[in-house]
Amino acid sequence: MTSRIWTDEIDEHLTGAGHSGYRIRRDSPYTVRVIHEGPDPRQHLDQYTDLLRDLGYTATLERATDIRPLRLRVTHR
Repeated sequence: MTSRIWTDEIDEHLTGAGHSGYRIRRDSPYTVRVIHEGPDPRQHLDQYTDLLRDLGYTATLERATDIRPLRLRVTHR
């Protein structure tokens, strides 16, 4: 069962690890998306993925589309 996830939680984890230059969007009570707004988004999103998975989150990289940037989908089990 998936539990609720808060943008503030994810922000605390990422800033605590020294990351910056990202934006977090809550898409549902159970899902947030992280978008890196700087150079090399893939490299940064991979780092975010590793960190969040180590903390028990489920993190999935979603590919870019014509209207959406490369982004990370985060849920918690």
